[in-house]
Amino acid sequence: MNEINTNMFAREIVSQSIDAIVVLDTNNNILYSNLALQLLTGYSEEELHQKTFSFLFPPNERGEQSSIETFVSSNDSHYIAGFLKELELVTKPKGTIPVEIRAFMIRNENQVFYAAIIRDVRERRRLEEQKNVLINSLKRLAYMDELTMLPNRRSFSESLQKTVATVKRRNRESVLAVLDIDHFKVINDTYGHDIGDLVLKKMANIFVDCLREEDTIGRIGGEEFGCILPDTTTEGATIVLDRLRESVENHRFFIFDNYYLNITLSIGYTKVHPIQKPEEILKLADIALYQAKNHGRNQIQVYPV
Repeated sequence: MNEINTNMFAREIVSQSIDAIVVLDTNNNILYSNLALQLLTGYSEEELHQKTFSFLFPPNERGEQSSIETFVSSNDSHYIAGFLKELELVTKPKGTIPVEIRAFMIRNENQVFYAAIIRDVRERRRLEEQKNVLINSLKRLAYMDELTMLPNRRSFSESLQKTVATVKRRNRESVLAVLDIDHFKVINDTYGHDIGDLVLKKMANIFVDCLREEDTIGRIGGEEFGCILPDTTTEGATIVLDRLRESVENHRFFIFDNYYLNITLSIGYTKVHPIQKPEEILKLADIALYQAKNHGRNQIQVYPV
């Protein structure tokens, strides 16, 4: 069996490592850098030799100088991982590269050295950013109506549930309204679903423009919208909702060329009661909406009617 020259193997492994490795003395001067570090930074072995640790990792925003001892510990806390704890490694092209560093002490007889393994985390950061974008997109799909960019029924129901809890806790009045576009099926059947979609998107814009920032408007059905007016009495809601109805009635919905549609809105609303479930409150607002439809549309009705 062949004898293994551990020193020779160690030198070769360090030299060929895909991670950057640097060895420093107790004065933070670089004694050795492997090929990976040279390729990562763009500096040659001669350029790195006898440079200090802060040459690779300059002072932070507070002017605090980086020292290899800072990252050496008796436990795993010196393993810097995670987005906020990553360091920026300086490169010769004057840019920086996000890296993570693991540092440790080496004792050789009466001498002490420091070594650090430096890993390029650009690809990991890129994947994390992609993951965050995907998660945010999925959240948006789960809680937002893609056509109107308003909260969808699921999101609106959660908002209503929070409103009920707030009314119960603070004893403040709030109102729930259900808004429905009159004769929307006729619009779809006559002009096609593309025009119907345009009407829905424009309708959403009108709602957002007319309502306060603290109000919640969501699409809860095909042509049906829900509206939560917090800290609002039924008398105050009458004024707000009638102004909303008039804004829709007075708006000319552009269809094509010089052709416009006049569209109206029927609205039913009710006071949010703290002892009722959200679906019960929604049902009462729907009853008022049906009454508005039955009385000729383009009007508002409050429950109890």
